[in-house]
Amino acid sequence: MEMLCPTVRLSGAGLLLALGLVGCSSESDSGDSAKQLANSPAVADPYLGPAVRDFQIWRPYVAVNDYQIDPDRIHATAFAVHLVPGDDPVMIMPLHPALQQPDPVVNRDAAEAARSGVTKIMVSEAFGAADAMRQLRQIIEFEDADESDGDRWTRDLVAVSAGALARGLRPLQFATATPHVGDTVWMATAVYAGASPSRVAHQATVTQVDGDGRIEYRFANSRLSLQATAGAPLLDDAGHVVGVHLGEPVEDGGAGDEPQSGVFGFGVSAAEVLRAWGGGPATGGQGETGAE
Repeated sequence: MEMLCPTVRLSGAGLLLALGLVGCSSESDSGDSAKQLANSPAVADPYLGPAVRDFQIWRPYVAVNDYQIDPDRIHATAFAVHLVPGDDPVMIMPLHPALQQPDPVVNRDAAEAARSGVTKIMVSEAFGAADAMRQLRQIIEFEDADESDGDRWTRDLVAVSAGALARGLRPLQFATATPHVGDTVWMATAVYAGASPSRVAHQATVTQVDGDGRIEYRFANSRLSLQATAGAPLLDDAGHVVGVHLGEPVEDGGAGDEPQSGVFGFGVSAAEVLRAWGGGPATGGQGETGAE
């Protein structure tokens, strides 16, 4: 017979009845409470990261080849930066999310083919400071500082002229030093889940640095979602860009390897980006990506 929890008056004998019925609940109710507790977000800790202001972090929407822009689908992150102090700011964004690929485009021919297929680029402010989508019109081409055909992480990134939007940007500044193992970096972007919407950057510790500019890191927040974070700047404590986040590293899965717990990311160092683009903009950069 199902146990009911009646309402009683708290007087006389009724008070004794009420005390006897305190905590009366079904097993399903207690199970639901436990599930809610397990799925509830962690208590927000005080934010100690670098300052990230409005109009520094953006959401890019790229039409390339057969993939058209869907304003309701966010695939990546972009950021405004001064490549050279004093020059006009540009927007940095990745190619592979626009192609709906999980891995960065690192092959030279594949990257050139993807760039040539871009027809439109729109951006919106990542944290909701402005709802309007703005169109960018020109991908900047750089002299290749390394003429080799080897795969390079920087080939997945494009720099886009901000044009008239430049007046409303608050650009970041590239650092020239590469992070070391054990250093703290901060991935600056809005995330879909696992963190407070008010948190503007997400702490990680560098775990690996490779000679080709690839860096890996482990996030302090083990619940963090990395959806649509590719292209986010990696900042040092001073707010300078030390790298660009590209995605989640692929596990080796070798025999006997124990899976590591936590959320991991990888990206390319700012020093490698500046080295790859060290020749400066090429003459006769790529034409406009399409006009409205």
